[in-house]
Amino acid sequence: MRRVLALLAAAAMIATSVAVRDRLDRRAGGSTDTLRVVCAAELGPVCDALRRTTATVTVEPAPVTADRLASADDPGIDGWLAPAPWPQIVDGRRRGSAPLFVDIGAPLARSPLVLVVSRAVADALGPRCGGAVGWKCLGDAAISGSAKPSHDDPAADAIGTLVVGQATAAFFGRSDDLSTLDLTDPGFARWLEGLERAAPAPASGASPLNDMLGTNFSASNAVGTTEAEASIVTAPAVRDRVVLLYPSPMATADVVLASAGRGTARRLREVAGGSAVRDALAGAGWRVGDGTRAGAPPLPPTSGLPSPGFLDALRSRAVEVRR
Repeated sequence: MRRVLALLAAAAMIATSVAVRDRLDRRAGGSTDTLRVVCAAELGPVCDALRRTTATVTVEPAPVTADRLASADDPGIDGWLAPAPWPQIVDGRRRGSAPLFVDIGAPLARSPLVLVVSRAVADALGPRCGGAVGWKCLGDAAISGSAKPSHDDPAADAIGTLVVGQATAAFFGRSDDLSTLDLTDPGFARWLEGLERAAPAPASGASPLNDMLGTNFSASNAVGTTEAEASIVTAPAVRDRVVLLYPSPMATADVVLASAGRGTARRLREVAGGSAVRDALAGAGWRVGDGTRAGAPPLPPTSGLPSPGFLDALRSRAVEVRR
């Protein structure tokens, strides 16, 4: 009898161990838990497509997400779909803590940062800019009052920060070795102030591009945005009134999927980085796949933007200037 009881007890222990291990494995692999994904509101209809997957989706502007995750002990998410380098900005802010994201995948889609300029302003500034209008010349014109450039507010919009980064790289003539010391340059400080205060904030929550076109260039007459959003300027009612420019240095907004959990990374890529999301990105005007587009310049090998830490510091400076 003792031997029988011992065998039964051993069998029970083995069964319990197997059950516990199975629960841990399923939890680590995410096979039964619903994925929790934050989608950057800047991606628009792409977030709607993500909602139609099996993931539980929260939609909010990337800067809002970044402010929360930078100091969170428990992020409460499995993944973040957002423009790069916002996940890297979050990890950079977590000084003294382990990086939050264990995997930041290659871009799912990319979109060049462009300038949409009223034809009248482009024609007037062209000779002063040495040909095509660029950010350095546009900022100089903003100081003199001969141009009113605009872009999304970097305080509340991920793309706005990237555009300011591209503009700043144009001012300094470089992007790869900018440091926070460059932000103290008096000439740059004056230039940035002129650029950021040139146009009022769009009314009624409209995007700067829609606001410019809707007010017939009275609010602003040049807007920095993504090629994806600027696809609306190909409409017959618009294309004769504006010029679409790819300023130098060429820079891109790159959509990435960042994983906050090792056990869910693979399933996260399948769900939030799968064909439904990629198709939605392509439908929204982002370049998916080889990145080529007829009549448009090819994509650069990298984003062409300054480092994540510099962009974060630059964003803070631009927000201060706008107040």
